[in-house]
Amino acid sequence: SRELEVLRLIDGGLSNKQIARQLQIELATVKNHVRNILAKLEVSSRAEAARLLRHSAAAADAAATDLVPA
Repeated sequence: SRELEVLRLIDGGLSNKQIARQLQIELATVKNHVRNILAKLEVSSRAEAARLLRHSAAAADAAATDLVPA
């Protein structure tokens, strides 16, 4: 859940330092989370990770809309 929180903050444009301050954790911890996120998503950049987050959120929204009766 912490990695998802970090990913959302990355998507919000925050730097590692800003994320560390906001979550009140060490910068090294943020860097570890970012490294884990990139590995799990099999991407090489923060931008790619954020794009995947937005894509999956859009897909989830579309699926939820399909589930709601008209």
